[in-house]
Amino acid sequence: MNMFEVLGFEPRFGLDAAELERRYKDLSKKLHPDRFAGAPASERISSLAAATALNDAYRTLRVPVARAAHLLELKGHKLGQNEPVDQEFLMEILELREALADAKAAGDAARADALGADIGARRAAALATLGEALDDGRWADAKHQLVLLRYFDRFLAAHEDEEEFA
Repeated sequence: MNMFEVLGFEPRFGLDAAELERRYKDLSKKLHPDRFAGAPASERISSLAAATALNDAYRTLRVPVARAAHLLELKGHKLGQNEPVDQEFLMEILELREALADAKAAGDAARADALGADIGARRAAALATLGEALDDGRWADAKHQLVLLRYFDRFLAAHEDEEEFA
């Protein structure tokens, strides 16, 4: 299913968030299953299917990383679970994760926050590069940026996990 079509957008990375929200709300009102409560079973089923597709499309398109992955898939470049990663990058991320764990174990919130800020900035740069690559049709570059974003997001999730602080 083309999530862009469900909400009436051209398949592209840059979407107006306010327009996405407006279209979602408008279509939600029109397709809500309660509006079809007295309709024949086939119409109720169709309404439920359309509302489900709409909700899935909205959840995908409102998150830039998910939107990018869907766009790549539409262009025939599906992102797999075990995409190759530069070994230097992988080692760097592992070292940074270890430094984060050490900072948390030592109760050094300032160090943990500094590591998080660094990765947050790198994530923002990767997201910008991702958008440029998608806009230019550089699918391999976009796919590479999505792989980097996965690692950055996992790091940031670990950073935000307060239970790891000793």
